[in-house]
This record gives sequence, structure tokens and C-alpha cells, in this order.
Amino acid sequence: MEIHEIAAKGYEKVADVYERGRPSYPIDVINFLHSMQKDVSDKTIADLAAGTGKFTTLLSTIGAEKIIAIEPVENMRNKLFLIPNVTVMEGTAENIPLDDNTVDIITCSQAFHWFDASRALKEIRRVLKPKGLLFLVWNLRQIDKCPWLKKVAAVYEKRLPSTGSPGYKPKEWKKAFETENGFSSLEHQQFSNVQYGTIDSQIDRILSISYMAALPDEEKKLVANEVRELLESAPEINGKSLFPIPYYTDVYWCTSLKEA
Repeated sequence: MEIHEIAAKGYEKVADVYERGRPSYPIDVINFLHSMQKDVSDKTIADLAAGTGKFTTLLSTIGAEKIIAIEPVENMRNKLFLIPNVTVMEGTAENIPLDDNTVDIITCSQAFHWFDASRALKEIRRVLKPKGLLFLVWNLRQIDKCPWLKKVAAVYEKRLPSTGSPGYKPKEWKKAFETENGFSSLEHQQFSNVQYGTIDSQIDRILSISYMAALPDEEKKLVANEVRELLESAPEINGKSLFPIPYYTDVYWCTSLKEA
């Protein structure tokens, strides 16, 4: 099974850290999805690259007939089994373990930029029913609006590999949609939201980044200590046990154009 090398190496190690450090998604995003498909009681939803189930958990509350979580990394997948009423499968976006024309909605949160986008879109179109919905989501910190976030970002950005880690670069992953004729035009909506965290959860957030998770343990300890010192000295945090973290959430969507 093909998985991006950095993602495979990093995420296999840090399922627990990922679960602790990564935020959930704003309820506005789920409400927005629900507004597109008002009655989902007879719908099948597949959540690609479901990770530890941050988005899958929210999907499980909207009353769909069937929720399928697809995840290639075993340690991540083990977390998915804890979510009630969700079918868990091993698979990738480039090799979806579902039959043709069987899914009404495909969601993907925090992951599409890792895919071989052209191959993934062909697979997504294959399993989607005619007029089926593809719904892509990314949670992103508003680094420019928060001085301490800027300082923390500098800690991990200086360790960014020179090649190999795709990151969230819309101009790059959108290119596949320009050449794949099987979908409607990609549309976009952005939601602002505030998450709350602790110093420990922010350290976990940094260490859950794929290329950070792949670092040697000693290097990760150095990173954790550096981030802790920055946060403990940040005037905006000022000893608070719980503090706000500004986020925005990008949502992109399109529909399958194949005939019934």
C-alpha cells in the first residue's frame, strides 16, 4: 500500500500525540456540510485518510446511514475503532477499498495535500455516485495574528525537510482539479474559529507534525523544551492553564459529473 514516506514514518509513531494535540473542527463546518445534504439518513459517507477520527467523530453525529473511515496507518486506524457506528477500513485515497458508485459523500480532512492528487481524484470519482460530493477540510492556525504562534512556528519551520514534505499548498494540490474533468468547479468557504489549549497540548500539536514526528527522540525532547520555554514566557499566555488559539478552517468542495 502506497503512503507518502514522511507521513508513513511520522504518523505511525504518534497516534496518541496526534489525538491529544490536534484540535477538532468547528461545528459550523459540519452544519455547512449538512446544509448541502439536508437529509443524510440514506447516505453513505466515506472519510478518507481519517487519521485518529477527529473529523469522523463529527460525521458520526449527523445521522448518515453509513460512515466508513478509511486510514492506511495502523496505529491511527486503531483509534478509529473507538468511534461508535463507524466502519473502519484499511486503504488509501489512491486505492479506495470500495466498489464503484457506492458513496454519496467523500470527506477528507487535513490530508488531501499528501495524496497523489491525480490518481486520488480518479479513485474518488470511481466510488462516488453520480452528483456525489467531495468535501475537503483543513484546520489552520492564524499564525500572523498571534505573536507566540509565530515564535513557535519558527521552531518547527527551521526543521522542515528541504524536499519531500508537501505541506498545505493550495496552488499545488489544486492543479489536479484543472486537468481532471470529472468534477464540477472547486468551490471554497472559510470559517474562523477559536480553539483552546494548554502548553502540553501545543507541544503535542508540534510533535504531531509529520516530519517532526519522524525526528529522533532526543531531537524531539529539544523541540519540546524549546516550545515550553517560549510559551511559559509569552505575555499573552501569562501563566494561564488554558488559552485561546486563533484558527481558520478552509473548506473546498465539488461534485462528480458522471452520468447516472
